[in-house]
Amino acid sequence: MRYSIAVLDNISLLEKAEENIQSVSNSDIVFAQEEPANEEDLIKRTGKAEIVLISPRVKITKRYIDHCPSVKYIGVCGTSLENVDRSEITKRAIVLTNVKDYGDDPAAEFIFMQLAMLLRGIGKYQWKDEPHELMGRTFGIIGLGALGQSIARLALAYKMRTRYFSPRRKTEWEEKGARYADIGKLLKTSEIVCISTPSNLNILGKKEFEHINRGSVVIQASMGKVFDHEAFLQWIARDGNYAIFDYSAGEENYQLYHSLPKVIFPKVVAGHSIETRQRLGEIVVEHLQSYFLSRSKE
Repeated sequence: MRYSIAVLDNISLLEKAEENIQSVSNSDIVFAQEEPANEEDLIKRTGKAEIVLISPRVKITKRYIDHCPSVKYIGVCGTSLENVDRSEITKRAIVLTNVKDYGDDPAAEFIFMQLAMLLRGIGKYQWKDEPHELMGRTFGIIGLGALGQSIARLALAYKMRTRYFSPRRKTEWEEKGARYADIGKLLKTSEIVCISTPSNLNILGKKEFEHINRGSVVIQASMGKVFDHEAFLQWIARDGNYAIFDYSAGEENYQLYHSLPKVIFPKVVAGHSIETRQRLGEIVVEHLQSYFLSRSKE
């Protein structure tokens, strides 16, 4: 049995996974490379597809679902579901899948590569007048989910003074050497602050940025908008402050911040490597096979 499948944006699969998906489609699939211009473009790309595959960047709203009644399966080719209206999905009995634990470690690796280059002065910027080591620096992590834990693991391995804030204390990480701090204390005492909260959770406002010491580094590891725009602009304008992003923060953030002085923002998704794309594709295909099996039993 073959299915109507639409790929709505760049989902970063390798050729083998694309071939596996194409083999069960009833028509040629266009594996989109460009982001949809707007929701109308998203609806147009969907057509009458039963199965749609998207990156976590795509917003699935009630309006989209209303205009695409043929959709019975939405496969998010990534972890975050923050852009999906899950209550509406549940009401319509649409199957929703996502991919976990495939790219957190390489994302953390990329973050520390950028941080080490900044501290050593390899590249456009150098943090202080003289090159510095990671070891001994005070590193604060906001959000200790899967990505935050991968980041904490490397911070501890580099012998950084690692602090974290999370809605729930993680005693197992405190036993490994991370220290819990409320968000105010973490911001006041950290030289480097890394945001790894769920997508689009606005965690830093004007008050929080004022707590961060001059001459600090802020890293956004989360997707979407996680701080107040104007407060960030005021903070990054101060002498000695630096910020690090990657493209998982989204195109909108990239356009807002990549050209600002003292901002490091490569158009690269931190968690993407040949290995992560391979793992991603394998899991996406496994999820589709499970859906096909359930459909065959109907």
